[in-house]
Amino acid sequence: MGEWAFEHAVVTRARRADVWTYWSDLRNHARMEPGVERIELDGPFATGTTGRTIATGFTQEWWLADVVPERRFVITGLTPDGAGSLSFAWEFEDDEAGTRMTQRISATGPQVEEYLEVFRQMEVGAPAGMARLAAELDRLTQDAGFQAPRGS
Repeated sequence: MGEWAFEHAVVTRARRADVWTYWSDLRNHARMEPGVERIELDGPFATGTTGRTIATGFTQEWWLADVVPERRFVITGLTPDGAGSLSFAWEFEDDEAGTRMTQRISATGPQVEEYLEVFRQMEVGAPAGMARLAAELDRLTQDAGFQAPRGS
């Protein structure tokens, strides 16, 4: 059984509650991810809910494997061969400057090695995508309307 994993973190000035509000709205994922046309969710943003990411010429089915509001969520789907799993885990922690967002991408399965080039492209692209996300959250934080109530 092959395995691959990558982890990267960034910090935004946004409060954790605001980060959660933004990032648990999957329409924002589609806006922040080049090539994604839309993301559909078949129910509430909760553990067990299924969904799909529609990109140009490709649809990826997945499910929310673990959701802890304002703390973390994990999106898991199958590898292209259908024999393994590919997960995108996000964790949100309070930081002196705002919120630390950590993304861990991992894959397991018998043919993981066949997709290492695709996974390496994720390693290259993820830090830039996360930097764009942090910059967008920082920009929204400056907007007085983007702030969850204290104690959320």
